[in-house]
Amino acid sequence: MAQWLVTQGEHQFHVGGMSDLVRLARSGELRAGDMIQPPGTTDWLYVSEVPELRAIVEQNEDAPKKGALSLVGLATVGGVLALVVVAGGGLAVFMASQLETKVGPMIGEGGLQYSQMIVTDDDATLVSEPAATGAPVAELDREQPLELLAKRGSYYRARTAAGKEGWVGMDAVIPLYQLASPEVRQELDPLYNPDRYVEVANASWTQPQEQKGSDELVTVFNFMIQNESGYAVTDLVLQAVIKDAKGHEIERILLPLEGEVPPHGMTMVGTLATEVPKGKRKAKADPDAPPPKVLTEWTFMKMSETDPDLQLRYSAGAEVKMSTPEFTNALVSIYELRAVPNEKISGEITRAQ
Repeated sequence: MAQWLVTQGEHQFHVGGMSDLVRLARSGELRAGDMIQPPGTTDWLYVSEVPELRAIVEQNEDAPKKGALSLVGLATVGGVLALVVVAGGGLAVFMASQLETKVGPMIGEGGLQYSQMIVTDDDATLVSEPAATGAPVAELDREQPLELLAKRGSYYRARTAAGKEGWVGMDAVIPLYQLASPEVRQELDPLYNPDRYVEVANASWTQPQEQKGSDELVTVFNFMIQNESGYAVTDLVLQAVIKDAKGHEIERILLPLEGEVPPHGMTMVGTLATEVPKGKRKAKADPDAPPPKVLTEWTFMKMSETDPDLQLRYSAGAEVKMSTPEFTNALVSIYELRAVPNEKISGEITRAQ
């Protein structure tokens, strides 16, 4: 199990994980001015700077103001300073490893980025599906850095330096942005938790009357996707839960959505029909033809700027093949998505590699 290091004055001790830190904070044994070192790092932060602990310790005492230490705080750091110097010159590591407030590469060997995460669990495994039943893809080493690809529920989709991709539980890693200042954490939180900032609104649906009696029905879902974060989001997968008049679930559909939703923006969705080769009439569906594309209207408008003929194949709403002939309720929600780092963050990451 990953070990956290706690410093209280000249006293240091290890705890088994975040649950132990929460327990200590609730009992009053962990104070806002104490310092903790997350597993796999050389960086220190105040207990009051950890989101999971801040609310607890603030109930017991006033948290220290950012950028200012009380006399007791100065005495505490002085005690640690003397201890580290006697131990053999570790002062520079202890003090200089405090994270800067700007977004960019972290201080230290290895070039870790705020947009990365590191493994904190000794038994972590990259799995094929975002579930405990997922097949193993790769064993992960403690302190191993991972690249964030997407989020679904309580799992991150990640890529190792060797190029292996899979899913890892959120409790087995620590996003490095959580070690930063409050300003940086606020700025980067949408990269790791885009589902908190994106929602589906104004959902409705229709089923063309001429389809009745057919074995395969097409339902057209109309809805808007709203993005309240400062990052574009992409690789969306939506989930539609279909229910009958009594509220019983009768079908569950996953709908991959191409394109992007702009930062601090909103977009409807549409369907781009498969292109019919010149000289051929559109007759029965070609089983070998690629399926129509469901995409964001924002992305489609960008595409049509260079190819106006796409307007002839575009229709509003997401066309979805279903087996349910009639239903009275459908809940459409975000199932999976990825936030796109902006140019500022991408540029700094590129320079550090």
